Amino acid sequence: MTLLISNEVKFMTELDWDYWIAKQYVYTWQAAALVLGVNPRQIKFPRRDSAGELHFDRENFEGLFSDFKLKLDLLIEHAWMQNFSAQNMRVDLKRFLYWAHNVVKWDMPQKLLSFAKEINLQDLDESADDKASILLDERASLQLIWALRTMLKDHQFGKTDRELIYYLAKQYPDQSAFKRLALEMRLAEAQVAAES
Repeated sequence: MTLLISNEVKFMTELDWDYWIAKQYVYTWQAAALVLGVNPRQIKFPRRDSAGELHFDRENFEGLFSDFKLKLDLLIEHAWMQNFSAQNMRVDLKRFLYWAHNVVKWDMPQKLLSFAKEINLQDLDESADDKASILLDERASLQLIWALRTMLKDHQFGKTDRELIYYLAKQYPDQSAFKRLALEMRLAEAQVAAES
């Protein structure tokens, strides 16, 4: 236990807690390191073998590697079931900290603990509902854009996407939404939304 406390103090002096706490998503291994008070920036990005297993340089953990590996394994195992998993081996940091503090009751550095205690799961769920509503509105807008695009196939300047983009960019040169790159991206997104 003494080793953990002395290492925690050493790592905590190097950690920019405000930076990490402000992040919405972190890699699973970064979350496991933060809970131990290990600065994720001092850990070299892990290598992945052909089986997809992550490999870390143990020297970056100064004696805490077995604790780190245990926390990482549990975190990965529970991420989907506890609803804090995100894509690409990432976790929603607030949801993860809520789980780590309230469900498995892990010890963590004081700054992280203070932050975890303030997390309200109901607020996170309401925020997720708001985001889902915004995404549905965005999807409806994209479907409308694609429906209009389909109707404009008969327009003299709209037979191809390229012609339509050129025409709109020329007609509305002062509006950023009608710049060629913005129009190309928006039409591509609209097509994907319409086809899915």
